[in-house]
Amino acid sequence: MMFLSRLLALLLLVLLAACNSERPKEVKASPLPAVSHPAWRIVKDHSFKVGQGSGEEFVLLRPAFSARSMLAASADGWVQSMDRQSGRRQWRRQIKAHLSAGVAVGYGIVVVGSRDGFVWALAESDGHILWKTALSSAPVSLPQLSAQHLFVAGNDGSIVALDPQTGKLQWTSLSDVPSLTLRGMSTPILLDHELIQGLGNGRLQALDPETGQLIWDTQLGDNEGRTEIQRMNDVDGDPAYDADTLYAVSYHGGLAALDPQTGKHRWDYKISSWQSLAVGLGNVYVVTENSSIEAIDTQTGKSVWKQAGLRGRHITAAVVVKGVLVVADDQGWIFALSQVDGHWLAREHFYRTDGALSPLVVDNDEILWQTRSGRVLALHLRQVQP
Repeated sequence: MMFLSRLLALLLLVLLAACNSERPKEVKASPLPAVSHPAWRIVKDHSFKVGQGSGEEFVLLRPAFSARSMLAASADGWVQSMDRQSGRRQWRRQIKAHLSAGVAVGYGIVVVGSRDGFVWALAESDGHILWKTALSSAPVSLPQLSAQHLFVAGNDGSIVALDPQTGKLQWTSLSDVPSLTLRGMSTPILLDHELIQGLGNGRLQALDPETGQLIWDTQLGDNEGRTEIQRMNDVDGDPAYDADTLYAVSYHGGLAALDPQTGKHRWDYKISSWQSLAVGLGNVYVVTENSSIEAIDTQTGKSVWKQAGLRGRHITAAVVVKGVLVVADDQGWIFALSQVDGHWLAREHFYRTDGALSPLVVDNDEILWQTRSGRVLALHLRQVQP
């Protein structure tokens, strides 16, 4: 209910802004970029359908790989497991709830969250329900699994740790939530001795994973602006970690490189994004709110290159696969581009898709791509021989 009230508030503010001629200009979708000499092919290995997908709901359900399986869920409650090698269905289960978070898999369990505030654990082997636990609000991001803990972020600013085998509550941490947010919180990221969490108020914090006690807390960018929409400063995208540096970005805030031990900023770069980050070849890659892609040098915090050829095409966060960047758009296209300078390396269109909303998932150079309709594609990159 809290999610719906925020969404209605956002729509009301947009209408009021339109009446006052303050409505942000919609970015027109760029024409399809040309790839004159493709260096890679994007190849489909498997395709399967799970439920009715996400439809028009803003839920970032994402598929997952395990050692032998591909798993996916739909907003209407279906959870499905497919054999990774053959693409054949192993099991499917319908949960009598609208799903809002998942899929997380590991240690023999599959985890999803529902809009009515429950976390559900299913057996990875056959999909039977192991337990469900009621939370104070709906989970809004991908849960994070470890051997001892299951970390879940809720849309009321809560972060909880559960026992992954029983669902028993271990600890709860609360943060302030602004009256208006895009989605709320990023996926919890577990480092060696810290749980990193981006919040809906533009802050990034580190918690002790054993107790939930705060280790450090820092602000990303600022929340200046004339209107509440302009002051929105969510940290929705997943942070990235490379070597000894943590990177995080906020909507209407900025990108920061931080010391993961103290939260101290090493550099900041003004940019707006709600997407997850990728790191590679000495750069951190940001997909902006307008669907441009920008590479920022990890050492200096200076822009290396910017690719605006997909502006307005509502692309996913970038991922690194076989040394190249890969993104998908909302028209059924997937693109590969160079980490060095952002030039196009490949593009491929997959029929019977209606665009991407969820992030691409990568494991061992394999990609899972879930579309709004619930179609899940398993893909890989194949280099074109000269």
